[in-house]
Amino acid sequence: MKKIKLILIQIFLFSLLNISNLYGKSLPPGSGITDVPANVLILLDKSGSMGASSYSGARVNRTYQITAISNTGNVIVTDGSTLRGVDHNNNALTNFYSSHNSYRVHSHSGCSTYYKSRYGLLYHSNKVYFLGSYNWSETHLYELNTSTGACKRVEYFGKTTSYGRMLVSNNILIFPNYQNKIFLKDTNSSSKKHCNVGGDLLKSIQNSKANNRIAAAIDASGNLVIKSFESSKVIFRKFTLSGSTNCPSNTANATYSFSYDYDLRYSEVMDAHPSNANIFYLVNRMGNRIIKVTLNSTSSFSKNAIVGRRGGLSGSYAPASSSGVVFNYPEDIRIDTALNRIFVADTGNSAIQSFDLDLNFHDMSGYSTRSNRMKGAHEAIKSIVTDSSLISSVNFGFGYWSSQWMRIYYSRNKSNRTRVRCSTLVAKGILSSSSWLVRRNYWCSDAKVQWGYTRWGKNNQAVPCTAQNCLKVRVDRDGARRTFTEVSKVRPGGGTDANIWATIAEQYYNHASDSPIDKNSPCQGSYVIVIGDGAMSNVNAAKKKVTNLLNQKKVKTFTVAYGGGIGASGIRKFDEIAKLGGTDRVIVADTTDQLKAQLNAAIRSVIAEKLSFTAPAITATIEQGGSLFQAQFKYKQNAEWEGSLSRTAISSTGVVNEKDPDNWNAAEKIPDPSARKIWGVIPGTDYTTDYNNFVESNYKLIDPMFGLLGNAVGDYHRDTAKVSGVVGNTRCSSKGDSTGTIADGTDDDIKGLISFVRGLDYFDYNGNCKLNEIRKSDGKKAYLGDIFHSEMVVVGAPSAETAFRSANQESYWRSIKGYDAWAKSLSGRAERIYVGGNDGMIHSIDSKTGVEKWAFVPPFIMSKLPLVINEGLNNTLAKVKGGSNAIYGVDGSPVVHDMYFKSPYDSSEKWHTILIVPFGRGGNGFTVLDVTNPDKPLHLYTVYNNHIKNKVMVMNHLNVLSQYEYIDDTYSLAETEEGQDAFEYYNNLSDKDQALADVCDATGNTTCYESTTWTFPEPGVKKDEFIITINGTNIPNFTIGTGSSAGTQIILPKTVSYQAHPDRTKSPDDVEIKLTKAAITRLSNNLPEAYNYKELGETWSAPRVFRLPNNGAGDNNIEDDIYVAVMGGGYGGRDDKVGSALFVINLEDHITPGKLEKVISIKDEVNLPIVNSVPGTPVVITPDVARGINFTGALVYVNDFEGKITKFNLTNMQNDGFGKSIKLYDSTLLLNIKADRTNGRYQYHSMDAGIGRTSKNFWMFSGTGDYERLTSKSAGIDNIMFGFRDKDYPRFRKYDDPITIRNNLAKCMDTTGDTLGVKCPLTTKDIDRATRSVKDLGWYINLPHSQKVTAEPTISGGLVYYPIFEPSASANQCSLGLALICAVDDECGKNVSSQLGSLKDQKIDGQVYSGKTCYAVGQGVLSRLVVFANKLFANIAGKSVQDKTDLVVIDAGEGDIESFRNSWREGNF
Repeated sequence: MKKIKLILIQIFLFSLLNISNLYGKSLPPGSGITDVPANVLILLDKSGSMGASSYSGARVNRTYQITAISNTGNVIVTDGSTLRGVDHNNNALTNFYSSHNSYRVHSHSGCSTYYKSRYGLLYHSNKVYFLGSYNWSETHLYELNTSTGACKRVEYFGKTTSYGRMLVSNNILIFPNYQNKIFLKDTNSSSKKHCNVGGDLLKSIQNSKANNRIAAAIDASGNLVIKSFESSKVIFRKFTLSGSTNCPSNTANATYSFSYDYDLRYSEVMDAHPSNANIFYLVNRMGNRIIKVTLNSTSSFSKNAIVGRRGGLSGSYAPASSSGVVFNYPEDIRIDTALNRIFVADTGNSAIQSFDLDLNFHDMSGYSTRSNRMKGAHEAIKSIVTDSSLISSVNFGFGYWSSQWMRIYYSRNKSNRTRVRCSTLVAKGILSSSSWLVRRNYWCSDAKVQWGYTRWGKNNQAVPCTAQNCLKVRVDRDGARRTFTEVSKVRPGGGTDANIWATIAEQYYNHASDSPIDKNSPCQGSYVIVIGDGAMSNVNAAKKKVTNLLNQKKVKTFTVAYGGGIGASGIRKFDEIAKLGGTDRVIVADTTDQLKAQLNAAIRSVIAEKLSFTAPAITATIEQGGSLFQAQFKYKQNAEWEGSLSRTAISSTGVVNEKDPDNWNAAEKIPDPSARKIWGVIPGTDYTTDYNNFVESNYKLIDPMFGLLGNAVGDYHRDTAKVSGVVGNTRCSSKGDSTGTIADGTDDDIKGLISFVRGLDYFDYNGNCKLNEIRKSDGKKAYLGDIFHSEMVVVGAPSAETAFRSANQESYWRSIKGYDAWAKSLSGRAERIYVGGNDGMIHSIDSKTGVEKWAFVPPFIMSKLPLVINEGLNNTLAKVKGGSNAIYGVDGSPVVHDMYFKSPYDSSEKWHTILIVPFGRGGNGFTVLDVTNPDKPLHLYTVYNNHIKNKVMVMNHLNVLSQYEYIDDTYSLAETEEGQDAFEYYNNLSDKDQALADVCDATGNTTCYESTTWTFPEPGVKKDEFIITINGTNIPNFTIGTGSSAGTQIILPKTVSYQAHPDRTKSPDDVEIKLTKAAITRLSNNLPEAYNYKELGETWSAPRVFRLPNNGAGDNNIEDDIYVAVMGGGYGGRDDKVGSALFVINLEDHITPGKLEKVISIKDEVNLPIVNSVPGTPVVITPDVARGINFTGALVYVNDFEGKITKFNLTNMQNDGFGKSIKLYDSTLLLNIKADRTNGRYQYHSMDAGIGRTSKNFWMFSGTGDYERLTSKSAGIDNIMFGFRDKDYPRFRKYDDPITIRNNLAKCMDTTGDTLGVKCPLTTKDIDRATRSVKDLGWYINLPHSQKVTAEPTISGGLVYYPIFEPSASANQCSLGLALICAVDDECGKNVSSQLGSLKDQKIDGQVYSGKTCYAVGQGVLSRLVVFANKLFANIAGKSVQDKTDLVVIDAGEGDIESFRNSWREGNF
């Protein structure tokens, strides 16, 4: 299993991308400069030091004792000599005193953590109490103040063993110990006492001693409870405590005596239930298990739960049931009573495990996996090139560099004719001008340079290309996809010669024909990002090259000092290059997470630098009750974009009244930051108390949530510089900070990020270092985030239909379940607007007043908020001194549905109003809320697919996080057992064995393994589950051998080699071993089928809700049907293992929240170089939205990037009407329009659908265009608008014949240029009847001039309306393109755009456009069109020709279609 948690690289990459010329996220396509993608060439250091080992996870050594830091989820553990703070939720070390995550001291006169801390540890009220000793014979009790860092001795117990169990009650430390005494200490004063004990208390202590422990606890009633073993009996005695340092009574107030029981007898430590005084949790160390025990009476007990057996852990450990829990001699247990969470010190596994009070597994920390810097770099770069918010605006390229060792012969004289003056090698970069060979004017053998760039060669890689230095991926649209594949193949080895990467960048960007720079588009930015982990040589040569690139080509260079192993002088060299390269300063990323964040930040800043104007977002919703709600935003460079949501009155005739007194703007009505109600799922807090737990005072609890996805909070503000001589983030140091709270470290930044989200100016947008002032722009509040792609939903009193025609309708279900009565009880429910914002929140806004009532930060979106931080923008040298990244947060469109089910908060079924919110471009997930009471919403669950770390994450209503790992899909020879052995051999290679590195054989005793037989690192894989290519060629004729329990043996038809030694000339064969999707599912043993979300991409698709016949064909019992949501697989970016599927999600299973009923994968086209995705919202047809339907459930239709339209059967139909049986979840291809990278026919947007009045058939309508490259005018672009019919509707028929034979565009009429309807596929006389009968599937219209469809089409009145973008005819791609609307007859494909207005000599912004076949309405990009009162409304990103420049309003045309109500994308569906 490939699972690497690395921090450095991702942070680094994120920051880099944010420092210079990119937007924080891509601007609306077609709005001008955003449409010219920036060029970003990533050059990765592959030197040997990149193989240096690092460890992911909190490496804590043995965990002997544990104590919880109350209400944080953090713990402190000791290994016997060192105390360590552990962020349990994120498996990371965390600070617990004075900005330190560990405490180790060995002082004779002061404190000592040595020897005895393994026998006593307790945290209470910002103090840590622990036993210790300067030498083994002594025992001391120490107190460490976590606020001040001061440590003092509290008590000396002498030279006798004095172990026991530290407890606390009412601020009194209680320590029953081996001296047969109880030591008491008031934690708030110096008061202390030793109690001599007798009677019951003495017997309990004496007979409880085992393994240097005493089984004692404080029960929920405040009694001291001690378990002992006396006369073959297990005894529990309870003793009354005084609440002060007065000694407890020697007489038990209750005694429980039981016959011998193995678990009770041999349990050495225990803790007590926080609210039930008779429940205890015992640790049986030798039995490797934890037991939950209830004392039923003085003579009766019950063991309610037992978990554990002996076993080792792995990085994927996440047991789904008690049978999977393993321990290796656990020695301690503590309960965080604030969280109701049990922590167990799993000593032998060097780990901490946590459980709920029923002993259900919660999480694991402490376990660490070995990795290296290179793997961290792989992870960080892959996270960047799969982020849609970056790749939509960036053309990526990739290469690696190190050094080049050359054997150069020299002499004082020219000994042969091939010798040249050594000075001539300076220009080639082989020697430096300071070389003694140059200074002495020696003669040198000429040398061939093995780095740089001359041309593209075989396998689509540069020439020259060696194992040491190579430009592997050209900078272009496909660069992100290829980088995702190629980066994992880079292995460590070599040196760090700066001149090599600088030469590659300079020669590539300067190349006459291959340079990616568009000379005609001055707004385009071009960049080099260099990642290095060591002090570079040949820095002066590199400085000259980056200076030339900046001055001559305007190419800027970022330098990233990665890995934490570079000294101050080395970092200063990185910094000097960055300044000369135009990016002001070096980016320092010590960990993988920091690398990820820094790279991300840098690229986002590259996007942001191109900003030049403001424009609205592209969403608009019209409320039938007289309000037009319009979401807009202003672009802000290096800042969160300013959002607004406005209400404007609209008459019944469609006239907009901008002077209505009830108009409002939510950005102006938003409460002050301190008055806002912002809440989230934060373990350790109860959001229902006041719906305002996202506050600075909870920062310690929020920080673990920030880190769930591996995004680290950056050190934005510092009091002192990190590196001497390098400009740090000290501009607003504590001396200049108006709040006086700035400090080194990230605690201040965690608090600052929280305050920023609430609306304060922590990132100092105005540069005045007043970090606690309200963010404003032009004197007005400016902290409502932008609403970009999220379409709002308006929810008032329940109003779903209960009038029904048939019992198969959901309206019938409502009528028999009391919906009307429930709706009547909520008839006065306040009307709210729910909408997602890229400030990371779902906003609930009063539709009458525009006031935000609350905002919810979903769990895993909270984990993306650290990406806002860009340390590079806190810059004294910049014109604007502060700033942050703009990111995608909650970017998807909410959907609401009234559901009758038993929620996890109910004891029986009830009606609820459920809000489902996909994250859109914010991530691969969704959240579900209960908004029945709009003032008291409830979180039900949130699901997220972390496809970079191969992990599905689920947060339930109890704030319990579950994580399920799955295996990777792509492997190289380096990851086979033989490749790993070769690499291990290289790591251990001695100088005397260097000759063996030149030998390639199958012995396993060299660095080069060569054979036909290789062992794949997963056992039991079948041949048909592999896809293998060698040097780019598919190899089908391999076989599978016997293998072993550890792997599967692959026997290739030819001998291939893997050379682990980077300095050897024999290049490894490029072998790619890929697993099918079915194999990944089968082999991912830790991923339950209920959470098989591994194919879920960015959830651009809005979910659609209906009731599913759960038993499929023939299921006529509607009582057990279930509410499900269907949604497309989403956008996969450049990762081909996500996005190409339909998800069917159970919405009412409260035991398994977010349970998947089914994932239906869509078969991708063979050998088509398109990463398929299903980003559009499905068309869902149920009995409630169409007449004449006899089934229950729904027919579902989706379109995808590859040009396919697929139909799914989610009904109870038993046959297809032709005698052939059909099953639930069957699918069939209806049409293939044959998209490819040349014609660019990507379907980014959803379809619309309706019943044709003439044919009475079910018609669907779609359009194509590369939404990420709207201004592209590449040769071969051939986009279309099209409509087609499902002749089988309302039946489902599964076809077995290939789609290429059956339904493609050849079966449709080409109606391009037809304005009279003479080519109507239903009636045309241009062709004979027989020919027409095979071309009557539908119609299509070719779009001229590289035009592209920019949103889903809209049906109204018999016409289909398409928003169109036409790139500017200018060679300068920075010019705004043309926004047009095409109107087309639904069944005939006749272009009737002339009904919208005159098409002759259209004048836009002073320029006349002739010969257009669609109606021009402005410059820029149109949103989806909305029809109201026979008018068309759309937002425009750009400039409208009308008075309201951000809104297009025109009269609609006339037609005759009978369309469905748009229930699958609007309203209460």
